[in-house]
Amino acid sequence: MKTLFGLFLLLVGGLLVSTTVENSLIANSILKIIGVLCFVGFSKTMPKDNNLY
Repeated sequence: MKTLFGLFLLLVGGLLVSTTVENSLIANSILKIIGVLCFVGFSKTMPKDNNLY
């Protein structure tokens, strides 16, 4: 469940970072900040010990 939520945050973050609002610097900044927060949330949901062996 935690992994699915992390992948959802990754997808939403990528969508928000790539979205732009035409002629609106403030709205673009808000979308980028929310996207970066989603990426940070994704990194926190992934396990720290990535032992694949």
